[in-house]
Amino acid sequence: MITMQPVLEIYAPDGFDLWPVTDIEPFGFLPLSGELSPAEVGTVVMCIADYNDVDSDGDHAPQPASALGSFLHGLLRLADDIVAPGGLRVIDTSTSVTFRPGCCDGLESWRDWHRFVDDGNLPGFGHDPVSPVAVRFPRCARDADQLVRRG
Repeated sequence: MITMQPVLEIYAPDGFDLWPVTDIEPFGFLPLSGELSPAEVGTVVMCIADYNDVDSDGDHAPQPASALGSFLHGLLRLADDIVAPGGLRVIDTSTSVTFRPGCCDGLESWRDWHRFVDDGNLPGFGHDPVSPVAVRFPRCARDADQLVRRG
C-alpha cells in the first residue's frame, strides 16, 4: 500500500526559549498529525516562524532584533506566502521504499501531488546535483493509451 504523510523538516532550535520545543534530530522529518505532543506543536510553530523570518526585501518592515519580534515577523510578514520546510513523504509499505520531500517542494506545495496524479504534471522536488523525480505508471492499457495521447 502507498501512504502519503505530511512531514516538517526540523532543525535544532538554537537557544529558542519562548515556549517548550522538543529535542529532535536536526534535519529529520517530524510526521504531522493530530497526535503531536504540546512540545512537538511548539517545535512546528518555531520552525515555520524561523524559516519565514527572512531579511526585508524593501517592501516590508526590517527584521526585528528581539526573539519575540523575530518570531512574530516570521509568522506575520509573509502571512499569505508562508513556506513550511518539508513536504509529503510517500511510503510503499509493501517494499519500505520511501520518497522523501526535496528542498524545493515544501508543505505549501502539497497540491502539486494532485496535479501530478490528475494530469502527470511533474512536481519540483529538488535541483542539481540530484533531482528526484516521480513517474506515473499506467494501471491498465486504457490509462497507457490516455498517457500516450496526452504526451
